[in-house]
Amino acid sequence: MGYTNYYHQEIDFTDEEWNQIKSEFTYIIGHAGSEIDVQYNTDNRIQFNGKPGYSCESFYIDKKARTEEDRRYKDQDISLHFCKTRELPYDIYVWHMLVFIKGMKGIQSNDFSIDRDPYTEPNEEDMKGSYEGK
Repeated sequence: MGYTNYYHQEIDFTDEEWNQIKSEFTYIIGHAGSEIDVQYNTDNRIQFNGKPGYSCESFYIDKKARTEEDRRYKDQDISLHFCKTRELPYDIYVWHMLVFIKGMKGIQSNDFSIDRDPYTEPNEEDMKGSYEGK
């Protein structure tokens, strides 16, 4: 089963924007407790996943947008990022960060856009175990 959050980052975040994003992530860490596994919280990247046993793909956001040097194939949309969460408990923190950033950038801004798959009722079996090894 898949469930994915998507975002497009067209340009770099300013220092002021990045400081706001990092501050919001600190807030998330304080509220998420053991629901998330913080992998990076640096000057250039924030990255986390669900707690062990309730994880899928790591969510990350970088201060700098991708450039042509990051292109892996001809028609790649280098602004597109995604994170499959399988609607596991950490999904709410991924979506919170994306909605916060979109709100900070402005609803009408084309510099940062967000989307997600439609909500479905979680299946109890899907909530067990880690994505790895299935």
